[in-house]
Amino acid sequence: MNPVYLDVAVPVPLRRTFQYLAPADMNPAKLLPGTRVEVSFGRQKLIGILVSTSNTNAIDINKIKPALRIIDDQPLLDNVLFKLCVWAADYYQHPIGEVFHSAIPALLRQGDAIAQTEKVLVPLIKQFDETDFKRAPRQSALLKRLLSQPEGLSKAALDSYETTTATVRSIIAKELAHWDLKTVNISHFDSTNPQKSDMLALSEEQANALETAIKPGTQLLFGITGSGKTEIYLQAIDAILRQGKQALVLVPEIGLTPQTIERFTSRFNVPIFALHSSLTDKERLNAWRQSREQGAGIIIGTRSAIFTPMSKIGIIVVDEEHDASFKQIEGFRYSARDLAVFRGHQEQIPVILGSATPSLESLNNAVSGKYKLSKLTERPTKANVAHYQVIGTQHQRMDNSFSEPLFELIEQHLSAGNQVLVFLNRRGYSPVLICNGCGAIAACERCDARMTFHLTQNKLICHHCGASKHANRLCQPCGSRDVVPLGTGTQRLEETLLGRFADTNIIRIDRDSTRRKGEMERLTKEVMAGEPAILVGTQLLAKGHHFPDVTLVAIVDVDSGFYSSDFRAIEKMGQLILQVGGRAGREEKQGTVAIQTQFPDQPILKSLIEDGYEAFASSLLVERKLYDLPPYAFQAVLRAEATKNGVAMTFLHNLASSQNVLSEVSLQNQNSPLVSVLGPIPSTMEKRDGKYRAQLLISSSHRKSLNSTLSKIISLIENNKEQRMVRWSLDVDPIDLL
Repeated sequence: MNPVYLDVAVPVPLRRTFQYLAPADMNPAKLLPGTRVEVSFGRQKLIGILVSTSNTNAIDINKIKPALRIIDDQPLLDNVLFKLCVWAADYYQHPIGEVFHSAIPALLRQGDAIAQTEKVLVPLIKQFDETDFKRAPRQSALLKRLLSQPEGLSKAALDSYETTTATVRSIIAKELAHWDLKTVNISHFDSTNPQKSDMLALSEEQANALETAIKPGTQLLFGITGSGKTEIYLQAIDAILRQGKQALVLVPEIGLTPQTIERFTSRFNVPIFALHSSLTDKERLNAWRQSREQGAGIIIGTRSAIFTPMSKIGIIVVDEEHDASFKQIEGFRYSARDLAVFRGHQEQIPVILGSATPSLESLNNAVSGKYKLSKLTERPTKANVAHYQVIGTQHQRMDNSFSEPLFELIEQHLSAGNQVLVFLNRRGYSPVLICNGCGAIAACERCDARMTFHLTQNKLICHHCGASKHANRLCQPCGSRDVVPLGTGTQRLEETLLGRFADTNIIRIDRDSTRRKGEMERLTKEVMAGEPAILVGTQLLAKGHHFPDVTLVAIVDVDSGFYSSDFRAIEKMGQLILQVGGRAGREEKQGTVAIQTQFPDQPILKSLIEDGYEAFASSLLVERKLYDLPPYAFQAVLRAEATKNGVAMTFLHNLASSQNVLSEVSLQNQNSPLVSVLGPIPSTMEKRDGKYRAQLLISSSHRKSLNSTLSKIISLIENNKEQRMVRWSLDVDPIDLL
């Protein structure tokens, strides 16, 4: 037989596959793309993914190593997931081996079997003489059970019979039985009656949206907060489950998963599994298997769940589609939302992108007809849309970010027996610890950033690199003891509110207070109890939570979002204001949103509040088009960092001035879309985690031209010896240019 060569993607930071020789006794028909292959790579043994096979060698045959083993007898990744990974590797210009590596659970990367197995005790005899066991009745009883179930007894079954370990060891020692591995068959979920509770009656808008939602294609479900988007998800999923198909629901934060699961569990009578980073490796693999074998009817997960295999996938829902958490910002920098759209197209199934404040990219795709657009402009219950109240602070005396009118407003809502949510997107006690004697500020030694003071831990913590140290109230430069916190974080808000509202329960929800497993669920249940309380928190509170007794949302500081060097800052702030404000008055109680600002006449803020998000977004789209910014242009950021100052800038400068690639880009003929290269410039925070950073912005109005240029740039870098002095990365469709 002619040798068969395997093109294998291995998890290394190289943008290529590697050729190996297939085992001689391997049936070529079983060498399918998506199968795991163990190979020798340098001095390591790695598990890669088979990409393709060939009968010709691409390199010197003497340099081609034999594959160590073919792990699977069937592809780990089905055809659609395989194509999804290959497409993503090309689109995001990322090494394909690392893309595959990101798409599968950790235990499968280490070689665990696709199918779940369990140890069973199997008899080695067909009969036995009971008289031989007169003095060993437990062994006799166990043998009887084994012979009645020759397929074997699991550990759980043996425990249920109260069989001791000593009894098992005895019959194994006598060679009457032995342990064997058996594949656990996963039962398909029952789709005959998926509904556990009655569906709610839909408004005309909702009914029209539902009709669109169950048809193949991508739908932008643009509905104000509290308009019943989740009910559309539930009823669309119900229709899919009745067809014997599965549903994948993506949520932006782990904190939303328990609440979402609870809501889905109360509605559906099918197995529901979660997939997120807080699971153990075993829990994650179990959910993966259940989904792959149709044991799960619904999978609810964060961004990496987009790679979950589902043999009968029928719908994908992306809730809060605008949320930045759907974009991976380290390593393989993919957008789960965009991959959901691609996967839905490949599977020919419905994809619902839901949001009260859709991203400008999705909104533009809907307006242009690329996506279907459904609007929900009213709340189906008796609840009114929250009333917005702007509090100008330019002439107010402030008490740790609180004006007196805001204190009075909080008092009114608490006195009425309601709950109040106070929002500040900055955790910790104070963002600055300053010496009044010499003006020295506690700064991070590894970043161009101040360290945040955390009162409860008495620590200074850098929120950029994670460095921490004891908060010494003695100034190191001058020896003064007059070191004080300046500015406000959520911990300081909590302290101020405790002083003003001593008899009220104050519940702080941020990354510090929810760090321990189960803490988010506990705090959420405390809120849902309905007792008068003040919730203090960051954007963790802004993402989809349903708090029926919150009637006042107080946003203590919005100004920083309107004055930023990031062109997306205004969009993000507008989304945050409406998302946080949407937590108010979600039941029959009237809600109020109070916004403190030093610029109460800010036109953008007034447009957002008075005209709504659609008008606000439309005006931003006009600006984006005028200045050739996304979604009317496509961007990528090439970032570089080095331990020595100036090295990253020099590396990018030499690249930008290279005659081999980038000069050709700017001299393309008039029939080709122009690709512009801007920079290099130092990053906004030039020093971070001990590294000096710089970046290059590549932009084009044509996606293919951008992709082609990026390929040339990467080729140039990989052949450049200077790259060894820097760490570089490419971010396609960046959400952060800072």
